[in-house]
Amino acid sequence: MTQADAFQIDVPQAMTDRITQRLEGYEWPRLPGGEPWKMGMDEAGLRGLVDHWLHGFDAAAQLQRLNRQPQYRAQAGGVGLHFVHHRGQGDRGLPLVLLHGWPSSYLEYLDVAEALARDHDVVVVSLPNTGFSEQTATLMGPRAMAHAVHALMTGVLGYTRYVAHGSDWGSILASWLGNDFPAEVAGIHMSMISPRFVAGAVQGPEEQQWLAGFRERFEDDGAYFRQQTSRPHTLAFLLADSPVGLMAWQAEKFMAWSDPALGSASEKIAQPAWKDRLVLNTWLQLVSGTAASATLIYRGLAVEGAPGFPQGGRVNVPVAIAAMRDPAFPAPPRSLVERVYRVERWSDYAHGGHFPGYEAPDLLGADLRAFAQAL
Repeated sequence: MTQADAFQIDVPQAMTDRITQRLEGYEWPRLPGGEPWKMGMDEAGLRGLVDHWLHGFDAAAQLQRLNRQPQYRAQAGGVGLHFVHHRGQGDRGLPLVLLHGWPSSYLEYLDVAEALARDHDVVVVSLPNTGFSEQTATLMGPRAMAHAVHALMTGVLGYTRYVAHGSDWGSILASWLGNDFPAEVAGIHMSMISPRFVAGAVQGPEEQQWLAGFRERFEDDGAYFRQQTSRPHTLAFLLADSPVGLMAWQAEKFMAWSDPALGSASEKIAQPAWKDRLVLNTWLQLVSGTAASATLIYRGLAVEGAPGFPQGGRVNVPVAIAAMRDPAFPAPPRSLVERVYRVERWSDYAHGGHFPGYEAPDLLGADLRAFAQAL
């Protein structure tokens, strides 16, 4: 069994100083007026984040908080993975692995993991090319990443059965885990269903209307996907060296995809909790050097050659869907999902957004716990 080594985040003072200098010295562009957020990131919102970073964000305190987490690194499936590993208390249920997406990171699931660790062993993984996981020498798609996660859970941590939860890209990894490793994966729990996995099974007016709505939204909102899938290196040179540019590229999606019930984008970005999340997520990518590489999963999907299951493919392990109020990727009709997944639990929630680990941690944790304990 491969060894997992304890890990601590180390940020040299020179790096902190350089980030501060880049923030303070940023040359703000002259932009035309117009409706806020209509053309992407809002300048007033971004200026508020930069001000918070410079005058309200305590990087040293955040570093201490993160280093109190039980975090490790290990080789798994040929790639170095960074992960947080909580050992449950008392009579523990099935182990859980929590998988994030983009532009999020492992940070999204830290609070959920601590709550779930009362009853379960919980693993929060930084996907390859994100956080403090390895930046791979070659492109790596979501199916290969899922295999690395499975190698971590079974070959490194020694679990014989476990449950996988995923949001965004994490839901795609969870889908591949359930498909490729049904003997060890006791079930998968998802807060998003990738349209790529179900589009080929669409039938009837309701399902066709859902797919048409997704395609219409994606036509308006999908430029990030096309850029990161086709020309990620062009974008990489911007993201790697501009804290403000990186934060703008990602914060716009956090605001557009989060729960609209929490307010408008301008209202949400002014909330202290969102300010802290957005700054910390950007800080993480800068200090880990993954600002550019975190986007490569999109190109990895393109070259992996497996954007979804083959025609007629189906996940036959138990599946739970926590359908949150996600404005970007609303859940498909249950009838469609059940053709592709063995759905044993379906919960519709009036809120939660695309980032449930941030937006609805108690709701998500309770839903995942109930599913895992019923297996």
